Amino acid sequence: MSNNHVSGSDSETESDDTISCLVASRFEAKAKKKDGILSKSDGGDVRSKRIGNKKKKLLSIEEANEVAQQHKVIENVDKDVLVELATKYQRCMKKRPIPIGRFSNAIAINWEGMAETLERLYGQQLHYLTHMMCKGWDKSRFGSEDEGKPLDAIIDWSDAEDTIWHIEEVHRLLTSPTHLAMLWINDPEHRAYVDEVVLSS
Repeated sequence: MSNNHVSGSDSETESDDTISCLVASRFEAKAKKKDGILSKSDGGDVRSKRIGNKKKKLLSIEEANEVAQQHKVIENVDKDVLVELATKYQRCMKKRPIPIGRFSNAIAINWEGMAETLERLYGQQLHYLTHMMCKGWDKSRFGSEDEGKPLDAIIDWSDAEDTIWHIEEVHRLLTSPTHLAMLWINDPEHRAYVDEVVLSS
C-alpha cells in the first residue's frame, strides 16, 4: 500500500488548495443539480452523461484555480492604501451635486441599465454603492412573475429615477471610507467604478 500523502509547511499553498476544493465542490454541486440524478430511467446513455460530468469537473477545477488566484491577490491588498483611496473617492463624490432636472422619456430595461443611462444623461458617475444596490435589485427580480418585463413597464421612469437619486445622495453624503475599503477588499472590480472619479478630480 503506497502512501501518497504529501506533507507541507507552506500554509499559503494549503490555503489555495482549500479554496480550490471548496469552489470546485460548489461548481460540481450546481452541475449535479442541473443534470439531475443519473439513473437507467433517464432514458439516455449513462456512460456519456458521466463523461459529460467529468468534463464539467475539469472545467470547474480550472475555474476554481482562477478564483483561488483572485482570492490570493485580494488578500495581498494593503488595507491602508484602500482606506486612503476610499477617502479620496468619498471626498470627490460628496462634492458632486445631485441633478435637479428629470428626464421623462428615457427607457430602462433593468436597474443596472437605468444607472448607466443616468450616468450618460447627466454626465456624472453614480456612487459605487448605488451600482451595487442596482445589481442587487436586479437579482432580486429573478423568479418573480414580472422578471421578463422591462423596468419602465412596471415603475414609472420619473419615480424610479427619483428613487435612485435619493439613494445616491445618501451614499455620497453619509458613506464611511472605511466601510467602502472593507467592501473593496472582496471586490477586485471596484476600480472600474473608482478610478474615473478619483483621476478626474
